Amino acid sequence: MARSRKGNTEADDVFKARMLLWEVSKQTADGEPAPTPQGIFIELMNGDSLASESKTRIERVVQLFRGLKEYQGLITARIREESKFAGSEMYMLTTEALMLTLLDMSRQLNECLARYAVIPQIQPLWPAPLHYFLPADATNRSPAERAEAGAVLSAVLLAQRNQLQDVKQCSCRKFFVAGRIDQSYCSVKCRVKAHQSSDEFKAKRRKADRARYRLHNDGKVKETTRRSHGTEKTR
Repeated sequence: MARSRKGNTEADDVFKARMLLWEVSKQTADGEPAPTPQGIFIELMNGDSLASESKTRIERVVQLFRGLKEYQGLITARIREESKFAGSEMYMLTTEALMLTLLDMSRQLNECLARYAVIPQIQPLWPAPLHYFLPADATNRSPAERAEAGAVLSAVLLAQRNQLQDVKQCSCRKFFVAGRIDQSYCSVKCRVKAHQSSDEFKAKRRKADRARYRLHNDGKVKETTRRSHGTEKTR
């Protein structure tokens, strides 16, 4: 084998091998899981490497991918029911409208993705090679632009693997991988905060406040400065 390949010398290979072994050894010693497209996407979206306009574009790509999946499911369900509505003009018009929306979403998504010319790359040594992407003209791109391309193409991989729906955004704006289909918050703290901010919770709290106030006026209870469980008054 030649000792030099397109500017990649044997010394470069040795250096890269040592750095990769150090990185993998550290991750193994620390018990860190192997990187995944979900992990890469979440790390980029929750980090500081992306500009606000980059996050807006990425979120739009994710929104369109999810819209495609939703409409694909609707169309598939209607096709399966076709025998029940055979000859129904209204049925055909509704299905056609769904298909037109699907095609429009697909067009918008492809226009968004046309922004990213990338080169696929792999990182070895993990149970399966880690795929990632570099902009085709990476040397002329800023770190934020390279991070944006990586996040978008990670979203593409997740969509292909039917894993994009597992990545959600909490009310605190933080992205996370949901462990259950009905999980909407990244932590118990965010779930409790969202619940206490809901109109239903505030209405129940006001009702309890009025009931306690009446009891206090009647001399049936002694007012305290603290609420049960230490919760703050919600206005």
